[in-house]
Amino acid sequence: MNRESGDDIVIMEEVLSSMDRISNLPEPILHCILSFLSFKQVVQTTVLSQAWEHAWRTFPILEFDKTFFNQVPSVSCNNKIEAQLGDEKLSRALNYVEGTLRTRRREMIRLDKFTLDLYELRVKELGPFVDRCIFSALESDVKELKLALPFHTSARVVDTRPGMPSVDAHNKRCYNLPQEVLCSKSIQVLALSCCKLQSLRSVKLSSLKKLCLTSVYAPDLVLESLVDGCPLIEHLSLVNCLGFNTLDLSGLTKLNEFKVRNCLEVLWLSIQALNVKTVSIQLSLPCEINVASCKNIKFLTLRLLSLKDEWLCSQIPNFPFLENLNLVGCDKLKSIKISSLSLKMLKIFECAGLIEVKIEAPNLSIFRYQGDVVSFSIGAMTLLETHLSFNKNNSDIDWYSEYIGLLAMFHNVSKAVNLESYKGENADIPEDLRQIRSSPFYGYNNLDFVINGTRVQVAIKNTIDGLLWISPHLRTVTIKSFYSNWFSFKFEFSYKKQAVYEGGIAQCCKSRPISCWRQCIEQVVVEYTSNGVNNVKRYIFNGEDIWEKIDWLADLDTSLAWSVEL
Repeated sequence: MNRESGDDIVIMEEVLSSMDRISNLPEPILHCILSFLSFKQVVQTTVLSQAWEHAWRTFPILEFDKTFFNQVPSVSCNNKIEAQLGDEKLSRALNYVEGTLRTRRREMIRLDKFTLDLYELRVKELGPFVDRCIFSALESDVKELKLALPFHTSARVVDTRPGMPSVDAHNKRCYNLPQEVLCSKSIQVLALSCCKLQSLRSVKLSSLKKLCLTSVYAPDLVLESLVDGCPLIEHLSLVNCLGFNTLDLSGLTKLNEFKVRNCLEVLWLSIQALNVKTVSIQLSLPCEINVASCKNIKFLTLRLLSLKDEWLCSQIPNFPFLENLNLVGCDKLKSIKISSLSLKMLKIFECAGLIEVKIEAPNLSIFRYQGDVVSFSIGAMTLLETHLSFNKNNSDIDWYSEYIGLLAMFHNVSKAVNLESYKGENADIPEDLRQIRSSPFYGYNNLDFVINGTRVQVAIKNTIDGLLWISPHLRTVTIKSFYSNWFSFKFEFSYKKQAVYEGGIAQCCKSRPISCWRQCIEQVVVEYTSNGVNNVKRYIFNGEDIWEKIDWLADLDTSLAWSVEL
C-alpha cells in the first residue's frame, strides 16, 4: 500500500467517525438539522445510518412543494408514450405523498408542517387525492398547513367584459376546501391558494394565528364567519381573492398585521383592531375605507386606491405611532399634506394627479419620491437619506430649472441625496442652464445614481459630467442599473490641489464658484461590475484624454444596455 492510499483511508475513517458522532446526537437535534435541508436532501440522509433513517420517519415537517413535483409534466402531452410516462411519474409521486402521510399517522407523529404545492401541475381530478392528504394531516394534528392547487381549478383571474366567464363559472371549477379544515383545533398557520370556501357551518379555528388566502373564492358570509372564528389571529393576508364585497375586521384583539391586495370586488373595508401594527391595502375599485380606530399602526401602505385629499389629511392624525407611510399609485390625490411627529420613513410613488406635497414631520429620516416635478413644502427637519426620481416628460428648460430648484431644496435638509432616473436623462443638464444656475449640491463626497429603466439613452460621459455639475468635486460616483443587463460603475476621483485656478480660467468655469471637473480632475479609478458581484473590472485613467477614456467605457461589454445617444 502506498502512502497516498494510506492517507486516503485515514481521511475516510475520520469522515465516517465524524458522521457517526452526528448520528449519535439526540433525535430532536437531527430533526433540527433536517429542517434546514431541501426535501431531496432530507430523503438522501436516510442512507447514512439507521439513526438518520429513523429521524426521517419521525420528522414532523413534510414539504411537497414544486421542487418535489418538478419531474412531473406540467402540461398535457400529445405524444402518447410521453403522456403515459408522465402519468406514471405523477402516480408514483402522489402515492409517495400518501404513503409518507400514512407512516406519520401510523407512528402517531404530530405534524409541525405539511405543504402540498400542486400549483404548476396541469392535471385534473386531483380533488380526491387532496382530500385524502388533508384528512391525513388533520389526523396528525398538523400545526401549519399550506395548500396550493392547480391553476386551472382556481378563480385567480376573472374577466368582467361582456360574454366572458362570470365569477360563478370560475367558482364551479375551484377545489372546495373540506369543512373539517375550518374546524381544526391544531392548525396555527393556514395558507390556501386556488380553492373555494363554502362553509355552511360556523368556523372554529381556535388556535389559528396566521391566515394567508391567495386566489381563493369566499362569499361575504363565509368570510365573515372565518374572521369571527379566529379569535387568536395575528396575521391576515388576502391576495387576488374573489366572492366578497365587504370586509369587516372587528373584534380581532390579537391582529398585528393585515394585507389585502387585488381583491377585485371589495367595495367596503373596515378595520377595527386596536393592536394592529402593519396595514397594507391595494384595491383597484373605488372602496370606502375605515381604519381610523387602528390607533397603534406603525406601518401603513396605501396602493392604487382612489383616495381623496381630505380623507388622507384627516386620517394621519389618528395614528400617533405611525413610523412608515407608503403612498403608491394613488392617482386621485392632488395635494398630500402630512403632519406627524412620529413619522420616520415616507414613500410617495407615481401618484399621477399630484400637484403639491406638504410635509411637517420633524423626525422624518428617510424620504423616497418618484413622480412628476411638483411643488414641495417641507418643515424643519434633517433627513438622513433622500431618494429622488423625477419623471422627465419633456425637454423644456423650465422643467430642468424646477428640477434643479427641488434638488437644492432637498440638499438643504438632507445629509445624503440619491438620484434615480428612468433612462439617465435627469443627469444631462443643459449647458445653457449651467451658466445661469448654481449647482444644487455642495459638500457631498459620494453620490449614487440609479437607472431604473430598461435602456439608458444618455452617453456615459454626459452622465458623469452632469452628475459632477450637480455635485461638484465628488470623491465617488456610483451608477447602477438592476434590469436584465445588470451593471454598476463606481468612479473614484482625485483632484488637483488648487480647485480654482489663478489667472486664466477656462470658459466652462467662469460662472461657477469652483472649477468644473474637466479642469481639475487628476485621476479616475473605475470599477465595473456586470451581471454578478464576482465579475469586477478595474481601470485607472490619467492624462488629458480622461474624457475620451470615460466615454470608451460604454463599449466594455456588448451586452451592456447603454445606448450612446448624444
